[in-house]
Amino acid sequence: MKVNKLRKLLGIIVILMAFQTLWGQTGTVSPYSRFGIGQLKSKSVNTRLHGMGGIANAVASNRFINPSNPATYTRFDSLSFLFNAGLQMSSSTYRTSTLTEKGSNASLSYFSMGFPVTRHWRVGIGLLPYADIGYNIIVSAFDEGIGRYNYAFNGDGGLNQLFFGNGFKINDRLSVGVNLTYVFGRNTTSTLIYFPDSMLYANTKTEQRLLANDFMFDYGIYYTKPLANDYQLNIGLVYGQKVNLNVKREKLVRSLFGGVDGGIEYILDTIAYQPEKKGELEMPHNLGLGLSFEKKNRWMIGMDANWHNWKTFAIDGRPDSLQNAWNIAVGGEFTPKYTSISKYWSRVTYRMGARYNQTYLNLYGQSINEFGISFGLGLPLPRSLTTIDLSLEVGRGGTTAKNLIQETFVNFTVGVSIYERWFVKRRYN
Repeated sequence: MKVNKLRKLLGIIVILMAFQTLWGQTGTVSPYSRFGIGQLKSKSVNTRLHGMGGIANAVASNRFINPSNPATYTRFDSLSFLFNAGLQMSSSTYRTSTLTEKGSNASLSYFSMGFPVTRHWRVGIGLLPYADIGYNIIVSAFDEGIGRYNYAFNGDGGLNQLFFGNGFKINDRLSVGVNLTYVFGRNTTSTLIYFPDSMLYANTKTEQRLLANDFMFDYGIYYTKPLANDYQLNIGLVYGQKVNLNVKREKLVRSLFGGVDGGIEYILDTIAYQPEKKGELEMPHNLGLGLSFEKKNRWMIGMDANWHNWKTFAIDGRPDSLQNAWNIAVGGEFTPKYTSISKYWSRVTYRMGARYNQTYLNLYGQSINEFGISFGLGLPLPRSLTTIDLSLEVGRGGTTAKNLIQETFVNFTVGVSIYERWFVKRRYN
């Protein structure tokens, strides 16, 4: 028995190692990732939640890990081991009032594990993206003295979050939880000024690197109210603590020839160099509320509202021009008959949801908002409690007003939710 468990654990490790190559890829190609700390990622990235519009604050299950509210870990079975992993692929079309361009990317979306420690204590561990940067933008300008010149803005990298969560069951209805999250990663951005009509002028390139590694905390409360006929009302409350995130920053300014479109750089001189020094990102607090109503093993509907105080965000004490962000999401799922033996599609779970986000960006007086509609399926594997989950989201963000960029996107996520009983004591050898 122990050998079989070790083999399964080894298989999980192999899967994670295979995903490492994908984890290093940039998870976005959005030009808006140039601002703030990049394109923020929600903790409700699990494929099941993604298929329901991202609702998460009051959604709990014994089949998957929900790091959005650590109090929901108490729904894990007392003898179970859970493993979740997902891969996301995205395709986007970017439009201005005059131009259209397409982009796509694929990356590991999440992986996590959950298991019981004691009768009243459950643990969740996992790795998620926090913010992604990935852009390549060229802006043209003209000066009567020197002619036409271009700004080439490039950025890649991102921040990840490794969470260690604990859920504690106070009684049969009330649970509390806390996530200790280690935020780490590297962002590299550059600005190249070059002259496309002349080879006499030297180009100027400014490169900046940011390295982050520090801890954050968020907390959750989960309350359930059982009703007659297997109905249940759930309430979830989450809070993210304001922290000063320690980072290291480095800056280099050089004159050069070449370097356009990834070409060879011929360095002429170093204009300025700021060696690696410590700094701080003042990360804001956030608050979220969720409600869900369910009939056990049949259906569930829910709604989330979240708010983030990004106006207080600052870099080394200097505030940035960000606005407060908020989002609203609704969604649900339905399983026709999970106990059906002869009809497979009656055991499939069908999901649907929608969301609306006001992001933390406001450019030229235009708030950069986005909305999405999502659909999902939960496909159970034969003779197993493991499922393959699929979700598809279509939506739009941004605007073409004031020569800004509008993005139309399609996000597809495939995930696996492995459920095993690992802590059963055998009666016979």
